[in-house]
Parts: sequence; structure tokens; C-alpha cells
Amino acid sequence: MRNSNLYTRQFLPFLCLLTGFLFISCSETVKTSPKNTYFAWADLLNSHIKSFEVKKPKVHKTVFLDGVKEVKVVSDIDWSKEWALFLEADLNKPAFEKSYDNLSEPDLIWYSLKLGESLPVKKFMVHLDDLNRPTRVEIEVSQKNFLFETNKNMHMTFSDGYVQTYYIEGSQKLRWGKPTHYKLLGVLLSK
Repeated sequence: MRNSNLYTRQFLPFLCLLTGFLFISCSETVKTSPKNTYFAWADLLNSHIKSFEVKKPKVHKTVFLDGVKEVKVVSDIDWSKEWALFLEADLNKPAFEKSYDNLSEPDLIWYSLKLGESLPVKKFMVHLDDLNRPTRVEIEVSQKNFLFETNKNMHMTFSDGYVQTYYIEGSQKLRWGKPTHYKLLGVLLSK
């Protein structure tokens, strides 16, 4: 009996301390949820990606690679990969928090890279309808270093809050090579 009281007295402070740490760590998790400084682009795209993974819509895709054209209708698409370039253009990253000027006006959300900043996304524009839903998103991306130079113009159009088309036009040039030009147009087809 004496041993159990001794054990309880030694274990009880440890249990209280552990419970306190668990309580603090849980409350810290709630406080550190990410905030969106800019338009919640990744959230919007991820909601469409989840929906498309279930519905598996058909897409009429036209691809140009250095002038060679390929057209096909597909329905089995990995949307996270298909829209990877769009997802990478999300501005809500901690390092980007003070890097963009907000030039927005009614019915237009517009972020432009501040002078002196060297991030890849140069311009991000969202045209809105009367219900504050996107109708068109335009993104300009360019990056240059001693190995390569890349430029991309991306657009996505919406109707009644749903994606209708997406378009990527770009070029990439390695320092010692010829530039590669590409275009991709995806048109979502109604079933």
C-alpha cells in the first residue's frame, strides 16, 4: 500500500505536466492556422480538384509543342498534376506576404510584384462577377537564372463559379539551347 502511494505521488505531477503540454499544444495548433493575405487561389483550385476526382469530367485538350499540335478528349486526368503550374502560382506563402502591391478595384482583384522583388509570379488578376465569383484568372510568371529562362502566361475562365477553360502558353530556354515553346488549352465538356 505504501509503495502505491509513493508511486502515485511521483506519477501525479508527471501526469499533470503531460496534460498541460497536451492542452497547450492543441491550442497552439488552432492559433497557427494559415491565413490568406491574397486571393485564396489554392483553396479554390483544390475544391475543384476534389470535385473533378469524383465526377471525372471530359476535357478537350489541345497541346502545341514547338509547333506540333495534338488534340484529344480525355477524362482520366490527375488534376493536381494537370494544374500544378496554376497551384504553384498561389501567392499565399509566408515568404510572399509583403511582396505584392494590391491594385484591386471593384470586380477585379489584382496583385503586382513590387519593384525590387524577384519572385516568379509577376502578375495575378481575378475578374469577378456580380456574386464575387471568378470569371477569369490571369497569371504571368517568369523566371531567369544563369541556367535557364522561363515565361508563362496562364488563364482560367469560369462560368457560374465553375471552371470552363484553362490555358497555358509558355517558353523555356536553357542557356546553351534553343527555346521550347508550348501551349495547352483545356476545355471542360458537359456530359
